[in-house]
Amino acid sequence: MHGKRGMKDGIVASVKTALATAGAGLLLASCVAHGAGETVPPQGNFTSHDKAFFEDLLRDSVWIFGRPNVRIYGKRYSNVPHVRLFRGDGRSFECVGRWVKGGKLHWVERNPSHWFIEWGGSGAALGIDRRQRKPGFQRMFYDQETGATSSEIYSYDKTENRIWFRIRNGWVQDSLPRSLADGCPGLAAARPAGMRINEKQTAHLLDELRRQDPDAPVRNFPRSQHKAPGRTGLGASGGKPTTTKAEVEAYLEAQNGNIMVGGSKGAGYTYVRSGGREEFWRVQTANTTRMYFDVVRSEDGRMIWFGKYDYVFGYPFGYLPTGHRHPAFQLTDEFLARPYPRSLEFMGEAYADKRFVFHPEGKFSVVDEAGNLVPGPHFDGTWRWTRGELEMTVRDDPAGPRSIEWWELASDLDLQPKIWSRLTPNTG
Repeated sequence: MHGKRGMKDGIVASVKTALATAGAGLLLASCVAHGAGETVPPQGNFTSHDKAFFEDLLRDSVWIFGRPNVRIYGKRYSNVPHVRLFRGDGRSFECVGRWVKGGKLHWVERNPSHWFIEWGGSGAALGIDRRQRKPGFQRMFYDQETGATSSEIYSYDKTENRIWFRIRNGWVQDSLPRSLADGCPGLAAARPAGMRINEKQTAHLLDELRRQDPDAPVRNFPRSQHKAPGRTGLGASGGKPTTTKAEVEAYLEAQNGNIMVGGSKGAGYTYVRSGGREEFWRVQTANTTRMYFDVVRSEDGRMIWFGKYDYVFGYPFGYLPTGHRHPAFQLTDEFLARPYPRSLEFMGEAYADKRFVFHPEGKFSVVDEAGNLVPGPHFDGTWRWTRGELEMTVRDDPAGPRSIEWWELASDLDLQPKIWSRLTPNTG
């Protein structure tokens, strides 16, 4: 990765109207139909990464961008560079490029402002507070492969329809281009200690600046791999679907047992699939209660859960990965990684002298205290997690399945899985 060492105004709206468009667990309203060219409602535009990610990405960096949907005197304005400096102390400095007669680029430095990242029901949004009016918010998107960093707002088109617009399109780097430093001396003076002037970048056009130093954009920023399908921006897609059913299914399969984050307060949820059964578990924290929801597939393929909300395949998926494993699955991961025989008290008196060896794909064997397979017609079975409980069924056992809640199992076996909270940062 080049640049950052490891860690590194459109429509004005209040936080409540611009960000809190979805309650906990909201993906897309069930009235939305899936069809090519349809406009997705505002809550569908989930940003690409979480609040902490964008705070780290932007801190002590510059965002160089154009405005693809702006015209000046009838001419497209997207290739005119602008720059915004984000200092770690929360101050923001902006310099705007303006074309004047003779094709000469004229720079206008704006008054300093304050920047922050707000967490909303649909992800992270950049807030700029100029201390003279309400802060302006724009939802953020980052592509780890190219370093492209863009933002979008929900506004009106020429026919007075509200749609998503990409209003800024560029990249983040940790150096200030020479041409921008010369054109914006106040910006150069405000740069944090250690930020260098990039002598390679002398151009006055956006695309030329990037060609002069293709390694300047920050790529593969830490935690950028934690991304949900389709989170590329509905303004960029023209409001059309941004992902496929196959991508979402593959993502869910990979996240089975992991903790994802979503909802207006960043609540944690775990997707659990066992055979044909699908569940979502809300992870209990100091501010939320533990809850379990069944996932139901509708006739048209939609995924419905929480009894009220549903996800329409084709649109951005509403839950970001955290990189953390649910404690329940940490336990069975431990069983599978070291398949030595275990005594399980909750299986009852009939199995007091038996031990259990766990196998992948939800199967187990019953062995004796020496670890030898027990002869007999029914000493193997299946296991699965459901509604926070480990359920085990010995084949042909008339007593049927037996179950235990994950924290009781951890206590019985003296195991201490890692506990996630909303304040736990995403892992790298």
